[in-house]
Amino acid sequence: MKKKKLEKSKRSETRIKNWENRYDEAFSKDSIRHRRAEVHLPDNSQHESHLPETFEPNATVVSHSKKWAFVLLDTATEPKEIQCKIDERLREKESSLIAPGDRVFVDYEEKGEPIIRGIAPRKSKLSRLSIDREGPPEQVISANVDILFVVASVKQPTFKPGLIDRFLIVAENGNVEPVIVINKIDLIDTLPEEVKIYQNLGLKMLFTSCVKKQGIEDIVNLLENKTGVLAGHSGVGKTSLLKSICPDVDAVTLEISQKTEKGKHATTNTRLYCLPNGGKLIDTPGIRSLGFWDMDPRSLDYYFPEISRFAEKCRFNDCSHIHEPNCAVREAIKNGEIPLIRYESYLRIRKSIEQDGITPGRMRKENILPRDLSHFRKRNHFK
Repeated sequence: MKKKKLEKSKRSETRIKNWENRYDEAFSKDSIRHRRAEVHLPDNSQHESHLPETFEPNATVVSHSKKWAFVLLDTATEPKEIQCKIDERLREKESSLIAPGDRVFVDYEEKGEPIIRGIAPRKSKLSRLSIDREGPPEQVISANVDILFVVASVKQPTFKPGLIDRFLIVAENGNVEPVIVINKIDLIDTLPEEVKIYQNLGLKMLFTSCVKKQGIEDIVNLLENKTGVLAGHSGVGKTSLLKSICPDVDAVTLEISQKTEKGKHATTNTRLYCLPNGGKLIDTPGIRSLGFWDMDPRSLDYYFPEISRFAEKCRFNDCSHIHEPNCAVREAIKNGEIPLIRYESYLRIRKSIEQDGITPGRMRKENILPRDLSHFRKRNHFK
């Protein structure tokens, strides 16, 4: 007997490709259509001229997805985005080919279609160890950035210093000035003790509340004629800050999970926005883990100034501050001169670098303190 053919399921309504106004949805939910489009891209490399060896960049990347990018042309009288194809002969090497903030050279094909022919060298960048094993090992989050706003909330979700330490290292590596933004301060009466630790490090800090509009003007003033990036965990209020700074932005925010106290990914695509004062602000998706690209664990002291200060007094020049005798760093922790949470962060980061490919946020939870310091956790209220 012939088997009856199963009825084909009805196709869902076709999504409108309004990429100019719905860029975030187009580059995230329409990824299948992008992949199909890539298959049919014409390969005219044999008939085209060579890529320019020297060029003057004439546009800034706003957002991108594989073979396509939105850019702002320098020649436009007012900020206007256009969609460009990326020349297939531009190849990725060890790092991402293109990122928001990149300065590029936009040329035009015979039919007048814009195409990116060149990418200018970056003066600064924020990057991480890529989680995509098929791509280049270094994932560039944003390029040509002046300020990194590391956003953390004091409540909903609770303050978590681990990611802050990693972003401080990323900023130092990328030649970017870090600014710690403590958000949602309208939800507390007094600052957590962990926040005060970072105040004592001498880092630039801002205290903000989107509800009370507190600290928003301080961010805007820092961004005058500069480019900044908002980064941090999901749910800390990055997109809410963006909407307070740029009220016309049509961005989505989500409530915090009451069960897990963790944020949900509302932003799915890194994107650049223009401010009236000549500044630019890049919003990024929430990050739960941040691995480091091309870092030697022996240089980690440099990124923890309070540890580096005592490391000079250690018995061994290459002391790891974990097991060596006569370690001045561990002695300073016992004397309360180095905060325990900063030392624990140092240990986790060092272990993740030594275990190549394991990002700190995905490491198994365990007590990593050396034996002579293991009892300190019990009497220290900084978890």
